[in-house]
Amino acid sequence: MNWEQIDIKLKETMHEKRYQHSLRVSLVAEKIAEYYKLPSEQVKILGLIHDCAKDYPVDELKKLINKYHIKLDKVSDKIPKIWHAYVGAELAKEIFQIDDEEMLDAIRYHSTASDKLSLIGKIIYIADKIEPDRGSKKIKKLWELLKQDIDLAMLELINQELKYLISKNSIIHPDTLVARNKIIIDRK
Repeated sequence: MNWEQIDIKLKETMHEKRYQHSLRVSLVAEKIAEYYKLPSEQVKILGLIHDCAKDYPVDELKKLINKYHIKLDKVSDKIPKIWHAYVGAELAKEIFQIDDEEMLDAIRYHSTASDKLSLIGKIIYIADKIEPDRGSKKIKKLWELLKQDIDLAMLELINQELKYLISKNSIIHPDTLVARNKIIIDRK
C-alpha cells in the first residue's frame, strides 16, 4: 500500500486526535529523513501508521496479542501503554502489507526504543516524541542535536523519558535501558 491508501484507511479507523498526531509524526519524520538523505516515503508511512493500534481498548489489545502470538516478557506484560506498538507491528503486516523487519521494528519499538532500531526506527522514535503538539520545551535543542548526530538526539530523549518515568515511579522497560547503554557504549 502507498501513503495515500494508508492515509484513507487510517482516517476511517483512528480517532481524529490520534490521526492528527500520526500525520504530524509523519511530517516530522519526513523532515528528519531528508536531513539524513533517506528516501522519505518509508518514514512517512511509518510515521502515519506507528500508532495504528493506539486507540484499541486494553481488552482488544489482549485479544490481538493472543491472535498474533506476541510473547510479552514480564515487564511488557505490566505496561499496557506499550502493547499498541507490538500489535501495531502485526497490523502493519496484515493490513498495510509491510513485511520489512526494519520497518516493523520501527513500529514495534517506537514507545520503548531498542538497540535493534535502525536509522529509520530512530527517526520514528524521535519524530513521535518531538512532533509539534507534544509541547516539549527542548525541541529546539533536539533539532540541534539531530543536526549533529541522531544518536545524541536519541540519548537526550531517552534521558528525558527516564527522568519522567522515575518521577512517576513507573516501570522502566529494559529495552529503553539497553538502547541507552548501546548509544553510550558505541560512542566510547
